Amino acid sequence: MIVPAEPLPAEPSPEWRAAATRSRELVVLTHGIGSTRLFLAPLAARLHAAGFAVRLYGYPSPWWSNATFGKRFAALLRRVAPGYERVHLVVHSMGGIVTRCALREELPPNLGRVVQIAPPNRGSHMATRLAVDSGHPVWDRLVVRPHRFLAPTLVELIDAPDSFVNRLGPVPPGIELGILAASRDRVLYPEQTHLEGARDHQTVEGWHTGILWKRETAELVARFLRTGAFYPQ
Repeated sequence: MIVPAEPLPAEPSPEWRAAATRSRELVVLTHGIGSTRLFLAPLAARLHAAGFAVRLYGYPSPWWSNATFGKRFAALLRRVAPGYERVHLVVHSMGGIVTRCALREELPPNLGRVVQIAPPNRGSHMATRLAVDSGHPVWDRLVVRPHRFLAPTLVELIDAPDSFVNRLGPVPPGIELGILAASRDRVLYPEQTHLEGARDHQTVEGWHTGILWKRETAELVARFLRTGAFYPQ
């Protein structure tokens, strides 16, 4: 899901560039619904400057299902994992749900930590507004029905108690997962990002997509991937 956000930030600072080393740890990043790998490029650049190898993973997000994309994502991880000591995941919005589906599949033994950024773990009120009949004939005909037809994955993100996303369950045992929420998210309520079994949860000032482009986000992500916490314990 994409909402307007602040402009892209400047390039990583000299200090971040100086920290870059040839890494044996890979970070695989993936995006949310209606988005693209390009939105993750600034974050990927900062993580690379912080010393991680990076790879951007894209998929046709509106179509098929989160489960299908999760199987494909898990297959990608199994293919790339042998070349690295650890493989971490950094995922945005619906990419967090794709990842939760992937975590139910066969995973490489060297899977590292997972950071979800603005994930609809308990569904999204905006997805419900766009994909569930409201009783208003014009809105339902012009907005809801086209979204249900063109974006079946959106239907899986509604915040009903029995929706697909709310049936996925907690973080699987042995997975260290951290969550970053956006303080002014127009797509998700803060409580909709929470997930049972998550190791850490913090909030970053900004919009749903805009926090991807903040230096603070990259620093928090890098710290969690290294230590398992966003701030020192």
